[in-house]
Amino acid sequence: MFEKKFGVPYYGLGPDERVKPGLILQFFQEAAALHADSLKIGVEDLLRDNVTWVLRRYRVRVHRYPRLGDLAVRTWFEPVRNLTSVRVFELIDAAGEIVANGWSGWIVVDLERGRPVRLDRALNDEYFAATEPTGEPVTDKLTAVGDDSAPFDLSRDFRVRWSELDLNGHTNHTVYFDWALETVPDELTATHRPVGFDAEYLHSAMREDVQSLAKKISDAPLTYAHTIRIAKSGAEAARIETIWAKNEP
Repeated sequence: MFEKKFGVPYYGLGPDERVKPGLILQFFQEAAALHADSLKIGVEDLLRDNVTWVLRRYRVRVHRYPRLGDLAVRTWFEPVRNLTSVRVFELIDAAGEIVANGWSGWIVVDLERGRPVRLDRALNDEYFAATEPTGEPVTDKLTAVGDDSAPFDLSRDFRVRWSELDLNGHTNHTVYFDWALETVPDELTATHRPVGFDAEYLHSAMREDVQSLAKKISDAPLTYAHTIRIAKSGAEAARIETIWAKNEP
């Protein structure tokens, strides 16, 4: 298990004086990257062998949005079927209360062939020595988002900014969540917060135009389905579901 402490910056707070949703994902990403680097299995380490980490699934549940103060992220991982590295997260406030949980599924991809590599062929002994049970299976594909019975009636266009690219030259996975949130109605974000986020990453967006589409698929709980599409090819880059709850007092 790896733990990283964070101080919430002022720029990470929204108008309600609580942590912005995207900052939670950024904290999780930073803790995961530092943990991987400490085991010499970070992105820069893998790129030397022409392989890299690719995120396929992500699920986050927020129990309470914290305010300004100190937070900590605990994270650990385990291999599943020698193909997926399941990594989990806990976001903990200064009182020791878990305010958010995260689950993610990662694969290692051969950059030349564009195909997954078995973990025991790509990762070192330190990775396997550091594994701990996560209690999380590999989640099935998102199906509700792909249901075409109702059209996506909300839409926004975006251009991938240079600052949004990661070490692989792909759009950072946290940006897809921002695009999804920007596409729901303003009256929703004024009264509700996303408390659940479930994503399946399908294709990498580069420095190009993308379209974010959304539709409401449930009232109880209030749930939106999202798809992020690459404008030029029409390829679906990500499928996302967001679950919403009324703002805390």
